[in-house]
Amino acid sequence: MPEKEYDAGNELLFSYLRQIIYEPEKAELAMEKLPVSMQRLGAGLDLLRDFVLEARLFGSDLANGRIWDARMPSRENVLAGPLKSVHGMLQHLIWLMNEVTTGDYVQRMSLTNDLSVAFNTMVEMLLELSLQDRLTGLLNVNGFDEKAAKLLREYPQEPFWVLSIDIHDFKHVNSLYGTQQGDAMLLQVAKLLRTACRENELCARVHADEFVCLIHEKDAAAAAARFDFKDAGFRTLLITQENLFRRGFYPVTDHLVGLRQMRQYAVFAARHSQQGEEPDAYMVFDEKLMHRYTVENTMLENFEAARFNEEFKIWYQPKVDAKSGRIASCEALVRWESGKGNILMPGEFIELFEHNGLITVLDFHLLDRICAELRNRMAARKPVVPVAVNFSRVHLLDRNFVGELLRILARHQIKPEWIEIEITENAFFEDRELMQFMLKQLHNEGFRIAMDDFGSGFSSLNFLRTLPIDVLKIDKLFLEDFATDRRSRLLLQDILSIAEHFGLQTVLEGVETKEEVGFLRGCGCDLFQGFYFYRPLRSLEFWRVLSEEQENREKQII
Repeated sequence: MPEKEYDAGNELLFSYLRQIIYEPEKAELAMEKLPVSMQRLGAGLDLLRDFVLEARLFGSDLANGRIWDARMPSRENVLAGPLKSVHGMLQHLIWLMNEVTTGDYVQRMSLTNDLSVAFNTMVEMLLELSLQDRLTGLLNVNGFDEKAAKLLREYPQEPFWVLSIDIHDFKHVNSLYGTQQGDAMLLQVAKLLRTACRENELCARVHADEFVCLIHEKDAAAAAARFDFKDAGFRTLLITQENLFRRGFYPVTDHLVGLRQMRQYAVFAARHSQQGEEPDAYMVFDEKLMHRYTVENTMLENFEAARFNEEFKIWYQPKVDAKSGRIASCEALVRWESGKGNILMPGEFIELFEHNGLITVLDFHLLDRICAELRNRMAARKPVVPVAVNFSRVHLLDRNFVGELLRILARHQIKPEWIEIEITENAFFEDRELMQFMLKQLHNEGFRIAMDDFGSGFSSLNFLRTLPIDVLKIDKLFLEDFATDRRSRLLLQDILSIAEHFGLQTVLEGVETKEEVGFLRGCGCDLFQGFYFYRPLRSLEFWRVLSEEQENREKQII
């Protein structure tokens, strides 16, 4: 069977299975689109759909009190086995209840006993299930907090540590290899955590790719050694070198600190561990991190006031045309300038705002001001250039994103052609179907789309073929060893050549030397962005430079 035909059939079956699980009443399979070798499997999934529908209808009848006339599933339906047992118990209990109404004391005792046992068993099962993570069988966040609090009360003087573990960039596993592979990875992690944990220790899955443990150990180094992830079982899970485990420890010294706060401290430490430099590094929450934690919380608390007071300043860095040397466009950048004269760079707050959901508010706020600046200059007949605006990956998971963009532009009477949407390379590995839908929608509305930081992470040339990308911004890391590394230069040449064949405009970031400019011009790079030409400029200064450039050009023509 051809590989493409197999992949298409596999994708069709997987999509059908998801429909069966979540919306069986709407699930349909186009059997004729499947390869002949897969049609038997398709028929099996049809049977599964029937079983799921039967079980759901039967369960619905029981839930609505239709005990005697419930729509019974077929005998072959193994999925409905537990429901059939419940059905039998309910019928028996109703019969006993009828007997009690006749005054039969023996049946009354029997009924009482059955009800109490059934009720207590049901409560115990529900309580246990409510404390468990469905996928891994580990404790969930509620289960961890409850059992950890109990354990700490029993051993108040023992050295415990709260350990937070997350799989860095785990979302890329799901995007690249499917949720089935992602779930398999999580199950394997859960298995290894169970093995690593000892008696009177706990492990839980508290978020999609976040695990937390309560560990009894003398110090963090000893705990880290036990959870060092150098075991072959863990390493096989690291599909790419970027999918590294981040670990953070919080020492339980103050039992007055709540479990929720302890987890937050440990998660914070994990988020700031040195995963990029040392694959197996960890971080302990200490006074230094507490200061950073306090600073970040202060940022979050001050966000609205800062937005109201226009503390988020727009800077622009020009992009220079490789042939003419003139400013062809620019990239909008943000700086947080407080009233005290402090200037915070994006790296100090963007990730924080992404993590806390404030990034969408900030991005739209900045776009609104950029459009206002463009509109004012157009009205005054002053020169303008297209502006590239960075948008977080968070936006691309929101189906309302495009509509909000268009509303902001319409309010200022700005056409989409004046706004270029810059999205970092790693964002393209989110929900592939939704990503493709959103980008096509943006493209159809007239926005230019740029893949930013190309080559910095999970580069996939297939994206250039399948997604509506107009601009390729090549990461500055390719210029770091430009003078000494021949391979970097060859790779740059190849990337620029491929982009040209695909009809993509190319931008090289971080251009700082005359030699780089000469080489890149020879390779066909379209635009330069870097300190060799311009540093980022404040808004007023950038527009002044642009106006002066036009004036000089007009003088030369005269």
